[in-house]
Amino acid sequence: MPRYRIASAGLLLAVGACTSVKSVQPAAFIPQHSPPVVWVTYTDNSFVPVAQPHMVGDTLRGTWLGLNEPLTIPLDEIQSVQARLPDHARTVILFTTLVVVTGGTAYLWVTAGHNGPYDPLLSCGTYLGGGKYTCWDQ
Repeated sequence: MPRYRIASAGLLLAVGACTSVKSVQPAAFIPQHSPPVVWVTYTDNSFVPVAQPHMVGDTLRGTWLGLNEPLTIPLDEIQSVQARLPDHARTVILFTTLVVVTGGTAYLWVTAGHNGPYDPLLSCGTYLGGGKYTCWDQ
């Protein structure tokens, strides 16, 4: 798999990890934020995704996502409206995880191939104990 595809997949996961779907007040939220999609639950518990939502008076208008059919929903028929919003807690968790994984990977990469603790001050001809010398036997 080419590297740009892996990077693209990681970027999509990161963007998804930094948001969550939460309930909103449609009359205030939609005009202010102009979300591309909201998810509407009717009072009878049926559910519809609405693309390009906008408020006209006390009515939510938009297009049924996937069917491209126009929708007009009075607010008194809506039980709840949900929209994708930034989630700062999830963003902190994502970046903390990335720092820990990157640091752990760097540590393993630096210390790979060494038996026991690595001591850069240990030079050739230093006695290691047990009758062993580094670089050559004496």
